[in-house]
Amino acid sequence: MYGRTRRYYRRQRRREEIRGYLRTFVWVLTVICILVVAVAMAVQTNTSKVVAAEIQEVPISTDEAKLLDVASVMTKGSGRAALTAVENAKAEVNRVIVIDPGHGGMDGGCGFAGVLEKDINREIADKVADKLQARGYRVVLARKADELMDKADRIEEANRLNARLYVSIHQNSYKDNSVSGIETWYDESDETGAAKRLATLIQQEVIKATGGVDRGLASDPEMCVTSKSKMPSCLIETGFLSNEAERKKLETNEYQDQLAEGIANAIDLYLHPATVYLV
Repeated sequence: MYGRTRRYYRRQRRREEIRGYLRTFVWVLTVICILVVAVAMAVQTNTSKVVAAEIQEVPISTDEAKLLDVASVMTKGSGRAALTAVENAKAEVNRVIVIDPGHGGMDGGCGFAGVLEKDINREIADKVADKLQARGYRVVLARKADELMDKADRIEEANRLNARLYVSIHQNSYKDNSVSGIETWYDESDETGAAKRLATLIQQEVIKATGGVDRGLASDPEMCVTSKSKMPSCLIETGFLSNEAERKKLETNEYQDQLAEGIANAIDLYLHPATVYLV
């Protein structure tokens, strides 16, 4: 009887010791888990601070601010993903927009009453470039002076530059000098629809800015400017030099500025859609 009692108490003590070991183990494990979580949170917080500091060191232009909401990116992914998105955005905005003043040099385009198309094209293109640059875009003029340049060479250079967009500016003419208005050409064979969307916006915004006659969109698959470019492109005929009233408007700085404002607004809307439009 006494022996059984001793064995019973020994088993009891072992159980108590095991329970004590388990309690100690659980307590130590809990402390370790708390420490691991605390360290992980500290590392994450520090990483976020480093990422934020690195992002602040990246110059953000007006265009980049529109292109990328850094805070939104950081809430959806890791800090490194946010940095990658910033770098991708910077690479995108560093791509140029090519504005092409049609004709040039010995190729004056159409001309009436001493007014040459190449000159009007250049004056409008310069204003478009100024307005886009003021909004933070990088712009290249396909023709920088009164020089003769082949259309294919202009497109080839734009393709080489991996341009974001290509917009060519021209003037119109017709045997019936009563015809007037603005029209925009694009390549309807573009299956992405990007060219039509660009042309639609340009036609829409230029008409809105000038109040000119809306001649709508047109397509020509053989047109070099629109068919050979690797980026979305279009060609706008901003008016008829054969129409005296329209020609006189096209000579004025005020009307040229309205045309340029419409083109710049359209490009801005294309790159940063803010409204719903039909295509």
